Amino acid sequence: MWQALIADLQQGLCKVEIAARFHVGLARSIVQMTDVLYHHHPFTHVALTGGVFQNLVLQQQVTQHLTAMGFTVLSHHIVPPNDGGLSLGQAAIAAARAIFPQK
Repeated sequence: MWQALIADLQQGLCKVEIAARFHVGLARSIVQMTDVLYHHHPFTHVALTGGVFQNLVLQQQVTQHLTAMGFTVLSHHIVPPNDGGLSLGQAAIAAARAIFPQK
């Protein structure tokens, strides 16, 4: 993927085309890795989380391909997938510990 990116830059392709090709390549890599993992440890659900999946192009590409492969894809709809969601989770755990102290 990185070699292709560098080659695109050296050939002088427009930035929009380079970005599109990069996103498609990254999505393809994520899907391929998911397939490899599936063959070692079968599963049916894939959760797309983390700041990288705030990128709508990447999120749509990965979701489309994984769904076509038969996976159930889970993604954020209310809470953001980045640090905002992480902070909310940390706050929820802190609140639960305050309400239900561990013995």
